Amino acid sequence: MGLKYQRRYIDIPTEFDRVTLYGRVSVRNPSRVGRLVWLAVPALAACSVASNSPSLPFTANGGTARTASIARIHPLSYYGCPAFGPGAYNGVVTGTAIDRNSASYIKSVIGAGDGGGFYAATGAEKVNLADRRTPRRTVHPRVKYHKFPVPYPWGTSFYIEPLRDEHAMVVLTGTCHLYESYGTTFQQSILSGYSGANWDLSKSFVPLPPGSPSSMASGLSLFAGMVRWEDYQSGTIAHALNWSGLAGSAAQFKFVRPASDTDWLPYQGKSSYQMPYGARLRLRASFDTTGWGPEATMVATAMKAYGVYLSDTNSMGNELYFANAADGTNPWDTEDLSSLSQITLRDFDVLKLKKIQTVPGH
Repeated sequence: MGLKYQRRYIDIPTEFDRVTLYGRVSVRNPSRVGRLVWLAVPALAACSVASNSPSLPFTANGGTARTASIARIHPLSYYGCPAFGPGAYNGVVTGTAIDRNSASYIKSVIGAGDGGGFYAATGAEKVNLADRRTPRRTVHPRVKYHKFPVPYPWGTSFYIEPLRDEHAMVVLTGTCHLYESYGTTFQQSILSGYSGANWDLSKSFVPLPPGSPSSMASGLSLFAGMVRWEDYQSGTIAHALNWSGLAGSAAQFKFVRPASDTDWLPYQGKSSYQMPYGARLRLRASFDTTGWGPEATMVATAMKAYGVYLSDTNSMGNELYFANAADGTNPWDTEDLSSLSQITLRDFDVLKLKKIQTVPGH
């Protein structure tokens, strides 16, 4: 039998949370403590769950009941909702031009210490499903300079990522609206968050105003670029992925659309070609996945067809976000996904960058 990899979360009463992946210990986002192949065809974007796919039952408090079998989801929808319309996440980029400075940008990230392989961060994230019966709650901002302009649907049993990022995601299935937050807490019936954003999943992704983070430093959607178990069930990952690089390996205050912000961490390399947040990279078509398992192969295929967005940073580098199944179980095969460690930034090209913008005030 081959070596079985396990990921364990360690609850340490310090300022930071740690996570062990494949034998390595990481401190996630130490600087931010105070601070997910289909063609995107508009006519198909509103497809609903296949008729033979049972829905997950809702509980009275707006949560979902645990069930032994998860609904098989049509690849163009997420429990009856499209996962954004054609655009930033759902467009195929196999024919998109490479930036003329691609090699310099890649070299700059590696030169700042991010030369390791990619890894799948599984077991920590989950999407909450809400419906019209789910209570709406005001989100109280934990800092005065980030606002939550609309109430969030939130059940008492809803899930918050148990690490320091404290991500929360809610899909309101009736209206197909997405709500995300970072630094989320729910205590004594009070819902709070550090930063967050909400989007209409039936429309194309709309970037946030410059200088606005979401549940991630870049202002991109955690849900949109996350590898969801429903993707795997459908047989394809048909969207770009969110990539979290090594802290200090990207530009401090530079971003390109569809991003809107950065993590504000100083660049630790010496190159003048510093990777802006929102940069889209594509895994080269020649990258060989022969012998890989189905999960890692599907991820690599998505990287070739849809690419990855620089969306956030962490202390380990080159993280890909994976969501648990809708019933909360972690179905991912970590031994299969460990093949992703063979992919490094040297295997990517940076696609032609849009206008590089600066975070307002910097």
